[in-house]
Amino acid sequence: MNTPRKDTAIAIGPRAAWDNRCADSLREKGCPDEAGDTDSLVQYKLNGAFFKSIFSDAEYVVTRPAHWQGRDFRNLGIVMGTTGALLLADREIKRIVQRNQHPVINSVANIVEPFGNRYSPYIMAGMYVAGAAIKDPGLKNAALLTFKSYAISTSLYLLTKSMIRRNRPAYTNNSLDFHPPFSSDRYHTSFPSGHTLTVMTLATAVSEAYGQQHRWIPWVAYSIAGLTGVSRIYHNRHWSSDVWIGASLGYFVTRSVFKNNRVKKRTGLQVVWR
Repeated sequence: MNTPRKDTAIAIGPRAAWDNRCADSLREKGCPDEAGDTDSLVQYKLNGAFFKSIFSDAEYVVTRPAHWQGRDFRNLGIVMGTTGALLLADREIKRIVQRNQHPVINSVANIVEPFGNRYSPYIMAGMYVAGAAIKDPGLKNAALLTFKSYAISTSLYLLTKSMIRRNRPAYTNNSLDFHPPFSSDRYHTSFPSGHTLTVMTLATAVSEAYGQQHRWIPWVAYSIAGLTGVSRIYHNRHWSSDVWIGASLGYFVTRSVFKNNRVKKRTGLQVVWR
């Protein structure tokens, strides 16, 4: 009897022949839209199988461009076009923001900025602990998928930051000051914004998990994420294009992770680890 090899995906459900159009796009017309529904997600437990699934989901995220369709290329065009526009405007945006500092804005920026580093890991852990305490498997699973998205997006962020060595606005007025890839200069660590990526990953994850059931959650989550990104520009830690790419990376990686887990649940495809 043959044993499935490690990382082999096998069909175990009656819906294994589900339309491939839905498996290869985030929102293909005619495909069920189950975003914001925790019941539509693969249910994980905090064990070895979950940690191994991070690698299969990372592979899915990295290989998605080979399966992109029209809407995906449109999104890429929007991201790259906006990035180009912001690159041209970065210096002027910095000048305007730094000349319009205000105590009230300072207070708001100081409140929201920690959501990009200190608060987000605690929120993820708190979601899991709260889910265990109130015996809510959906909340625990949302926490695990959020952590998975965070692990994958952060890995891509670290790779990007090591290759694109851009000087921070606090140290130069030249928004196009780059060093060679993998250089060790601690000043050229601006691109992309890690704070924005982290908080956008969290915002997208909770919106994907609960946005359909509670329509106010995306409004609050994305508002906090947006303000956190703006705070990094306000504090002169990042150029506006750094923040935009950090937000885009966190958003689309997290959307892909949740989509992949909905596809697994809907089709009955699971990864078998041997």
